[in-house]
Amino acid sequence: MRRTFALMILVSSCMIVMNCFRTMPMHDPIYPTKGADIVYSLDVWAYNGVANVKLYERVYSLDASGSISFGAEMLIHEWDPPGTPNSTTLEYKKVGGYAANSLIRYRFLVKDKLGNTRSHHVIFAIDPFPFTAHPAPVYVQGDINHVFDVVFIPDTDITDMAVFRSHCRSMILDAIFAENTIDHWWNRQFNFFINPDRGTATDANRISQDGLHQKPANWANLSFAEVKVIMHQNDLRDYAYGKLFSTEQQNRGTMMHEAGHAMFHLADEYPGGSHWQEAILPNNWATLQAAQADAPSRHKTAADAVEIGTDGWYKICDDNCQMKLSGLNLSHYDLPCGDRVIYCIIDNATNP
Repeated sequence: MRRTFALMILVSSCMIVMNCFRTMPMHDPIYPTKGADIVYSLDVWAYNGVANVKLYERVYSLDASGSISFGAEMLIHEWDPPGTPNSTTLEYKKVGGYAANSLIRYRFLVKDKLGNTRSHHVIFAIDPFPFTAHPAPVYVQGDINHVFDVVFIPDTDITDMAVFRSHCRSMILDAIFAENTIDHWWNRQFNFFINPDRGTATDANRISQDGLHQKPANWANLSFAEVKVIMHQNDLRDYAYGKLFSTEQQNRGTMMHEAGHAMFHLADEYPGGSHWQEAILPNNWATLQAAQADAPSRHKTAADAVEIGTDGWYKICDDNCQMKLSGLNLSHYDLPCGDRVIYCIIDNATNP
């Protein structure tokens, strides 16, 4: 059953739907203060061309007691892109933003020239979020039980929170959503939050002296999230410990390498790393023969199977795979790692 399910995932990822869309909505700033101008944007692709796009907003009023007042959805802008292009980028500035204690739901409705439509909504909070012991939603698209929930935690060494929040937005847009496997096809399967309390990342080379990452005071309120990320300024050797990991706030490559461990349970592909063989769609193999045998079903050939240094573990990904690399710049998961990413996204989405 597991093998059949995995095969269905790989086949579905290669299907072309003739009326399909890809949409990437975003807002800037990611966690705006009351009254701040907000720029809404949409990168959109449509197989049959983009004929019309509508932008709607709905404002919810919050208070610390937990009550919510629901506003009506309102159309705030509309576009008719000339020439019905297959892809375009659209922007709209909301001058004056929103009041304090608000939660905003914006929605792009895209129509192609055949009348097919796609709707894509995002929810975000206005700073400050009134539920002060809980992470603020800054880019929420789906049920927390069926998408990956990521909480960005500022390190105690962060000195400029505006810069930190800007990096949070870039981690979403230029790291997770820019990764080739996820890109526009799977970007709806992630929610993002910013935590009010800080944590402290430790250096992997100094765990014996400094201990493991120090969790924020409200850790119990983060239990819903599959992964928590401590983003820091200091130059550290980053690592994942369970579902918690660290990264320099500007390092998109480290973000995706450590997320590979924490979110998708991918093993390292460099010598001296952490190696294991997953039961379903592994990216490390315990023997050369096993790697060679699996290669044809994982977009590779037996000749691609090589030992990882002299560690006694084997891989079939190329040397540009994100699970070999980290640092400032984003690389990408090679196709074998991408198989597992897709499997984990769908497995999470089909949780009971």
